[in-house]
Amino acid sequence: AQQKGVVISHLAVYLATLNNIIEMEMRQDDVTVAMLPFFHCAQHTLVSSFLHRGATQIVMRGFDAVTLMDNITRHKVSWCFALPTMWRAVLDHPGRARYRFDSMRYGLYAMTPMDETTLNRLIAEVCPRFALSSGQTEVYPSACVFKPELQLIKKGQYWGEAGIDAEFQIMDEHGKLLPRGQVGELVVRGPTVMMEYLADPEATAAARAHGWHHTGDLGLIDEDGQFLFHDRKKDMIKSGGENVASCTVEGALLGNPAIAAAAVVGLPHDYWIEAVTAFVIAKDNKALSEPNVIDWCKARLGLHEVPKKVVFMDSFPMTVTGKVLKHVIRSDHMELYRKKEV
Repeated sequence: AQQKGVVISHLAVYLATLNNIIEMEMRQDDVTVAMLPFFHCAQHTLVSSFLHRGATQIVMRGFDAVTLMDNITRHKVSWCFALPTMWRAVLDHPGRARYRFDSMRYGLYAMTPMDETTLNRLIAEVCPRFALSSGQTEVYPSACVFKPELQLIKKGQYWGEAGIDAEFQIMDEHGKLLPRGQVGELVVRGPTVMMEYLADPEATAAARAHGWHHTGDLGLIDEDGQFLFHDRKKDMIKSGGENVASCTVEGALLGNPAIAAAAVVGLPHDYWIEAVTAFVIAKDNKALSEPNVIDWCKARLGLHEVPKKVVFMDSFPMTVTGKVLKHVIRSDHMELYRKKEV
């Protein structure tokens, strides 16, 4: 797909740092680690926020579990952001017992789902307070935070509550704002929303339809004002007349202790229209079979959500920040269910 340039104002970055300092409990005496590329908005906003706060930052040349654990131990890191796959690598590292995590007071994850088993282990073994932050390049992060005190109370793919610099609403496809509890598209407005897509007035106008920025994320705002994510509009699978949220299936798969990573897409199928298909990376030395994985899903999902096939892979196509490129997986496997010529 053609990449779009996003124009963000200096004011948006400045206000986002103030929001982050407040919403994510950043302190001047914090020691933190930066290990994702600085050009990505997630790492950029955190580096900017801690510079604004006057805290200490350790810059790593990319993620390595041993280097991260060594930094946490030696420099008494108190605040740390890592992707869920990185946190899992720390938890599962055979040498983890040699390192100390008692300096950690705030852990952050983002971009991909965190399964309940991993989250419980992280809170018990690494840091007592974990939070999820969400945003996008078009809404300079963080747009919302799912706070530590709610992590183990509210179940599901919660993104939390809008920050002090953003307003969230749910909109239907006709531009009508929906009441709490109804599913639609998350729309946002506020000073951290992009100025425009660079040299693309048509895309800019489409993103601003009905006076709000359209995120492309489907979900609802619950009775407590917390946004519950269902799926990206482009990733929602329509299988046999039912809507299947890919992230729901991925969450079930990631709860399997033998699965290191999972991605779920809908692929063309003559009967189902789109067949729910799981792509899985097994953990080292863990034996997995397709029937095992499907049985695991049957015990945890609705019948229409259970994958029709499981494809085992050694690695996924990913961005430099660890986000799985589902459109590449989908494109590479479009013929999976097509009848083979004899």
